[in-house]
Amino acid sequence: MMMNAIDFLKHEHQTAKAAFAKVLEASPEKRGELWKKLTPELKAHEQMEDAGLYQPLSRDAATKDSRLAGWRQQHQAEVEKVEGLMKKIEQDRPEDQQWLTKVKEVHSSLETHIREEENEIFPRIEKVWDAARLMRSGQEMSEMKAKKMRAA
Repeated sequence: MMMNAIDFLKHEHQTAKAAFAKVLEASPEKRGELWKKLTPELKAHEQMEDAGLYQPLSRDAATKDSRLAGWRQQHQAEVEKVEGLMKKIEQDRPEDQQWLTKVKEVHSSLETHIREEENEIFPRIEKVWDAARLMRSGQEMSEMKAKKMRAA
């Protein structure tokens, strides 16, 4: 099923939210296993979002929307913060409270990020890119995801 970039990413966000809910609701014995399945998906999401949307958008929006033109840098900074937390999570045991506290911090950061994208960034993208460009980007990200899933 073909989706434009924004619909594709909203669907990805819903999937990530559901996976986080499972991790946070799981017993201490099961949450580590669920987290190990979620982390590569989060990394893959970030890679395809950057390559398929924010990298080309930063060029296309340079003269049209300064907020969008600078969004990629802000996005990268947020990703680096979350990746740092994820590395710290790997050092703890899933049964420990500090592990769960860090996972909740990642979850909170991602929830904030998703709200910002969906409420502010995505509507701006729709003003910079036409429907054909949004579809092409959605197709590219869908293909990247399929490739990563086959490789996993």
